[in-house]
Amino acid sequence: MRIRVLAPCSRGWIGVRVLGICATAGVMAGAASCGTTSGSSSVTATGTTLKIYASVPAGSPDGTDIIDAERLALQQSGTTAGKYKLAFVPLTGTKVSDNARTAIEDAGAIAYLGEVTPGASADSLGITNAEDLLQASPADTALELTQSTPAVPGAPKDYYEALSTYGHTFARVVPSSALEAKVQVQEMQSLGVKKLYVTSDGSPYGAAIARAVRTDGSSVLAAVQGPPTESAFRASGADALFYGASQQDAAAAVKLMTSIGQSDSRVKLFAPSTLDDPTLFAGAGAKQLNLYVSAPGFLSRDLSALGQTFVTDFKSAYGHAPAEPGPAIFAYETMQALLAVLREAGSNANNRATVVHDFLSIKNRQSVLGTYSINSDGDTSLGPFVFSRLRAGTLVPFRFVQVQG
Repeated sequence: MRIRVLAPCSRGWIGVRVLGICATAGVMAGAASCGTTSGSSSVTATGTTLKIYASVPAGSPDGTDIIDAERLALQQSGTTAGKYKLAFVPLTGTKVSDNARTAIEDAGAIAYLGEVTPGASADSLGITNAEDLLQASPADTALELTQSTPAVPGAPKDYYEALSTYGHTFARVVPSSALEAKVQVQEMQSLGVKKLYVTSDGSPYGAAIARAVRTDGSSVLAAVQGPPTESAFRASGADALFYGASQQDAAAAVKLMTSIGQSDSRVKLFAPSTLDDPTLFAGAGAKQLNLYVSAPGFLSRDLSALGQTFVTDFKSAYGHAPAEPGPAIFAYETMQALLAVLREAGSNANNRATVVHDFLSIKNRQSVLGTYSINSDGDTSLGPFVFSRLRAGTLVPFRFVQVQG
C-alpha cells in the first residue's frame, strides 16, 4: 500500500527560514533535541497579526459547531498574544489540500486547525509540514498519522514532506484510533463477545484501526482478520464483527453489516467513528441491527465542571447546545491550547518552530476535556469515547468510556 502525500503547489516563499534555530528554540521553550520531532530549521511568520486558519470543508458533519467552538474560544481568551494580534480564518473549500495551500500562502499564518474527517489529514499534512506550520486537528483520529503500523507501510514518516527539515508538525487533542481500538475491545468484552471477525475496506484509516482492534483483541478474546465478505465471516464462526471503514466506503460497510445482522440478529456489530452517522442506518433493514459505534466525546453527565461550563457558554452564544458527543468540545480545546502556547511563547509567538515544539510539549494541561499531555508524536494521553447503539434506525449515545494513552 502506498501512502499518498500531496506536495504544495505554487506556495512561493513563506516567512523567513532560520537555519540552526532548534537549539535556541529548545532553550527558550525548555526542552528538546534537534531530532525527528524538532527538525533543524524554522519559518518565522511576518507582520503583527498572526493568522489561525481552520479547515472545515463545506458539508462536514458538525462543521458549524466546530467553527463556532473555535471562535468562542478565541473570543473568550482575547485576540492578542503578547505584541501580536490574532485573527481567525475559517476555510470551507471542498478539498482539504486547497485549504492547506491557502494557509501556507499567507506569510502571517501561525497555525492550521484541521482536519475534520478521520484520515483526511493525509491530504494536507505534507503541505503544512513543508512550511513548518503547526497542524492541530480537533477530529482526525487516524493513528497512522502519528504512529507506525504494519497496516500502512511508511507511516507516519511518509506523510511529512519536510520531516528532516522541520520534524513533526502535527498534533491533536482528540484521541487517536489506537485508543479507540482499546475501548472497542473493552466494549466487546463487556458484551460477552467470544470470537471476533475483523475486516476493513483496505484504506489506510480502515486497515490501521482494524489491525489495532485485532492486535488488542487477540490478547483477551479470539480475533481473526479476513476479507469484507459475508461468506468469510460465516466461515470464521465468529459471533461479532468489527469493520474498519473510511467515510468514503461507509456505504459498503453498512451493506455488509446489514446483511449479516439481518441473517442473525444475535451477531454483534462494531464500527468506529467514521460510521457515527445516523443517516447511514436509516434503511428498514438496518434498523434492527445489533450495532455499537464508538466516537470521541462525552455524555453530558460525564463532563467535568469546565466541560459543563463550555456547553453553557456555547448555548448562550449560539442558542443551542453542541451535538453530543460531537467534536465541538475538542475544537474548543484545540483553540484554547493553541492560544495558551502562543501566549507562553511571548515575543517568539511568530516563530513556527517554537509553536510546534511547545504544542507537542504540553504537559498536565487542565481543560474542558480533563487533564492531558501531548507526546512528541503529537498524541494526547486522554481517551474519552462514547458508544452509541442502534434503536429504530437512530444511533443513540448510551455509554461513556475513557482510557489513558
